[in-house]
Amino acid sequence: MKNMLKPTFLKILIAVILFVIFSIAWGMAVPFIISDTFPLGFPFPIILAWGPCPPGENCSDFSTINLIVDAAIWYFIGAWTGSRFQKPR
Repeated sequence: MKNMLKPTFLKILIAVILFVIFSIAWGMAVPFIISDTFPLGFPFPIILAWGPCPPGENCSDFSTINLIVDAAIWYFIGAWTGSRFQKPR
């Protein structure tokens, strides 16, 4: 387990790629399910925007806690996936 969580370039790259792919896919799927809601981030929305927004108002919200939790989840998944591709030591 300790070696699995040890950061390598491959594990971080896999985590970032998965995070981006799932965030974009979720962000594209949600407007078809819930109109006027536009999230970025999966499984927790890092940025949540809604509309229609009147001119001059801020109709979005940013969550640092969700960013940290999402990064931890995706790093764990990337580390597990990346450890499957690396040779055992």
